[in-house]
Amino acid sequence: MNLTKWLVVIILLAGTIFGLYSYKSSLQQAAKAHAASMPEPAATVTAVTVSNISYQQHIQISGEVQAFKFLLLINELAGEITQLNASSGSVVKEGQVLLVLDHRDEDARLMAAQATLTLQQQTLARNIELQKNRGISEERVDQARAAVQIAQADIAVITTAIDKKTLTAPFTAKVGIHNLEVGQYLDKNSQVLDLIGINDFTWIDFHLPQRYQELSLGSMVKISPMNQDADFTAKIIAIDPQLSRISRHLKYRAQLPSATLALKPNTLVSVIVPIAKQAILASVPDLAIKRDALGDYVFVLEAAGKGSYRAKQVAVKLGQRQGERVMILSGVTAGQLVANKGAFKLYPGMKVYLARESAHEAADETAKVAAKAPALDASTQ
Repeated sequence: MNLTKWLVVIILLAGTIFGLYSYKSSLQQAAKAHAASMPEPAATVTAVTVSNISYQQHIQISGEVQAFKFLLLINELAGEITQLNASSGSVVKEGQVLLVLDHRDEDARLMAAQATLTLQQQTLARNIELQKNRGISEERVDQARAAVQIAQADIAVITTAIDKKTLTAPFTAKVGIHNLEVGQYLDKNSQVLDLIGINDFTWIDFHLPQRYQELSLGSMVKISPMNQDADFTAKIIAIDPQLSRISRHLKYRAQLPSATLALKPNTLVSVIVPIAKQAILASVPDLAIKRDALGDYVFVLEAAGKGSYRAKQVAVKLGQRQGERVMILSGVTAGQLVANKGAFKLYPGMKVYLARESAHEAADETAKVAAKAPALDASTQ
């Protein structure tokens, strides 16, 4: 009796289990059939073709505008200012009298010395005539001749003192701001005037660290003033023969016409210096690059038929950034199609369709790349 009951229970349990298994299997088959009837997940993105671009690595450093000529005028002798012909900020010509100190004492001494010279010359002439007739000794003639020479030397000393009290411009220049006035007394060795030479060229000095390759004479660099949104080409005209002992930097001087860029001396500018040879590198827009903990990569789009593509994840090694594009050192080559806008939605093997990018947007992109491309000459290295 008990055995019969147990057999009934076992049969009921087996039937229940079989029923549940059959129901589960039917559900799975229905799900598979439903999934098979659903379309494959896909994404729509824009795409760009990897292109080659001429690129030259460069750095931006600070430079300083130098004066063509600079002179701090100092008076050697003391005196009161009697003439002042150099107002602040004015342009003076080479040889122009800038400042005259009172030299009335020297003028009086000069008159006395000239009178003495005249007397000594007359005495010498008489002694020479007397000596011809043997009226006086030759020694008296020599003394008279020496007296003439001494008088001439005195005149030269006084004339030099007068010249030292007359300060003239050694070159065409602009006069710095000063507070000099007629009647003002200047002690000897006073700093009188600043003269900044005028030239047709602007000079910019800059220093390049030792670790970078040395530039050559005639190399071209870019000068970018801090108050202008533009840059100008300048030529290297001088290289310091030695590195700085303190910083281990090498000093360069670049030149460009003042008509192109006229800046005041000591102005700070940015100097864009090439530090590598020009190279041809692949480039893609920054939007096409995906970054995560595993590194940098792009999605290369491979044709899958019927206007669709498959996304293939490709690791890339990035170079420098140029505008909105990034140099690719390895991973992709020119001509490959990569996802651009919308690439963040993709995963490996995903079906992809291309969205049409308007001609206006494509033209804007091309214009931005062209505008931001560096125009540094490969001859700089």
